[in-house]
Amino acid sequence: MRVAVVVVTVVVLGAFLSLVAAGSAQAPPTVTVNVTESSLTVGATGALAAGPTRFEFVNADDGAPEIAIAALRPGVTLADASAALRSNPDSAIEMIHIDGGATFGGPRRAVTMNLRPSSTYVAVNLSGDNPQEWEITPFSTSDQSNGASAPQADARVRIFDLRFRGAKVLPRNGVVRFENAGWAPHFALAAPLRRGAKQRRVARALRRNAQGQLERLLNFERSMEVQSLITRGAVDYNELRFPKRGRYVMVCFFEGHNTQGMYRFVRVR
Repeated sequence: MRVAVVVVTVVVLGAFLSLVAAGSAQAPPTVTVNVTESSLTVGATGALAAGPTRFEFVNADDGAPEIAIAALRPGVTLADASAALRSNPDSAIEMIHIDGGATFGGPRRAVTMNLRPSSTYVAVNLSGDNPQEWEITPFSTSDQSNGASAPQADARVRIFDLRFRGAKVLPRNGVVRFENAGWAPHFALAAPLRRGAKQRRVARALRRNAQGQLERLLNFERSMEVQSLITRGAVDYNELRFPKRGRYVMVCFFEGHNTQGMYRFVRVR
C-alpha cells in the first residue's frame, strides 16, 4: 500500500511539474511585416532579441509577393549583400543565411523562425522580374535572447539533401515544422493531385519536368508554398491552412531538384 501511495504521488507530482513547465513557456514575439508588390515594412523599432520569432506577413494589395528573411554571413556588409541581390541574386545566396519567408496565396501568412544573435538581417521583396526594383529592408538582432520557445508542431518535415523526410500526413489547419539539414537551398510546394491521377504518373512527370503533363495531373491553381526557400540549418514553423483535404505531392522545383527525385506524396487531413 505504501509503495502504491508513493507511485501515485510521483505521477501526480510529475504531471503538475509538466503543467508548470508548459505554462512557463514563453510564446515567440510577433513582428509584423507589411507587404505590397512594390513596398516592404518591417515592424521592428530597434534590435530584436535573438531566438524564436513569429513573423506575420500582411499582404496589403491583390498581388502575390514573395518575401525572404535572411541573415548576412560574418564579414558581409549590407552594401555588399544589397549589391549582389540586385545584380546577381544567385551569387547572393553565398553571402546570406536564408532563414525563412513567405509566398502569399492570401492576405496573411505567419512563420516562426529562429533569429541568430548579433546579426544584420534583410527582408527582401522578391516580387517582379527586375532585381533592381526589389525592396530591401534591413533590421538587426542583439546578443540577448528573447527566452521564447518554438510553437508546438502538428507535423515535422526534414529536408535532407534531395529528399523530404518525416511526416506523410499534414494538418489541413495547423503548424508544420520544416528543417533544412541538407547542403543546398530548398523550398516546398504542395499541389493537390487531380481526381484519378496516379502517383507513378505524377512521379514520372516530375522527374521529366513535363510541364504539360504535370498541369493535367496536378491542380496548381490550388497549390500553396508550404515552405519558402531556406538554406542549411534553417528551421521554420509554418502556420498553414490548406484549401482542401486529400492527396498532395510536396515538391522542390529549385534548380530542377524535382528531376532528381525531390518530391513526396502526402495526405492532408
